[in-house]
Amino acid sequence: MARTILEIAVEAAERDATAPAPTTLFGTNNRVSKILRTAAFDTMREVMAKTDWIGLSELHSTWAFSTRPGRYAYPLPPDFLRLIPNTEHRGGWPMGMVGPASPQSWAHWLFGGAATPVQMGWRIRNNVLWIEPTPQAYELITIDYVSRFPVVSNIAEGDYDFTRSPPSCYAPFVPRDGHLDLATLDVSDPVESEGEYDAAPGWDIAIFGEETFEALRRLSPVSAAAPLPQVRRPTFTADTDLPAFDDDHLLSLGMTFRLRRAIGKDYAEVAGEYEEQLEMKLGSDAGGARTLRLGACDDVAQTVPLGGGRWMVS
Repeated sequence: MARTILEIAVEAAERDATAPAPTTLFGTNNRVSKILRTAAFDTMREVMAKTDWIGLSELHSTWAFSTRPGRYAYPLPPDFLRLIPNTEHRGGWPMGMVGPASPQSWAHWLFGGAATPVQMGWRIRNNVLWIEPTPQAYELITIDYVSRFPVVSNIAEGDYDFTRSPPSCYAPFVPRDGHLDLATLDVSDPVESEGEYDAAPGWDIAIFGEETFEALRRLSPVSAAAPLPQVRRPTFTADTDLPAFDDDHLLSLGMTFRLRRAIGKDYAEVAGEYEEQLEMKLGSDAGGARTLRLGACDDVAQTVPLGGGRWMVS
């Protein structure tokens, strides 16, 4: 379990007797606390800049939304950094989307200049996902992405709007497991679909009526057993905040060398150790993308049954 940012800061300050350990980071503006706050922010930014979709699985999230007939633009999650390739699924099956589209392909799709063998094309522009051809039906879409919010914390007052059903997480905060676009999922009269082998109700009714955490549990089989009531945040703002990844020793080392550098002490040795730890973590994390199937299907290998066996996640 990751330690709080204050606990990590205390270790960073006490390493090799670098500086007096702080009693609080955000309740004071003394020199050491200000340096450590900046060091935590800079270290996390550096980690985010070097991560890729094949590593740092603790920064992976799932975006769930529904297409709407005639709507081709869908705002990205507040914490979206980059899409994880080959994780786009529609109704539980691979979407067949190709993107980002080249300008030539995009022009062909828009103006009908050429036929294309793919079902959909996409591009990200101005924090919006553009889908072509324009969807003509309500369809559930799930996309895995790398989050740019490296800080998590237990939910607190002001994180959720509980007057809505399902509860809505206030922007820019997002649930740790993933982002639900409630504006698109709020379908009062979903179109009829084949559902589970033509049996009613179909997946559209089964999914859209769920509470937020219930839907997120279906996206993560692990959270079905022990859901963590946490949200992602852009940066540390309280002594009790946690880094998104459990290996907080990396953050501790980064804060130490930046603190030593700021107060004029030798920092070369601890900076070298930090760089080694960073390269090892980026290269050894086994959190690469894999295909995700969400929905009713046959009982095949490598699938996890949910909801009394009616729903499968593979």
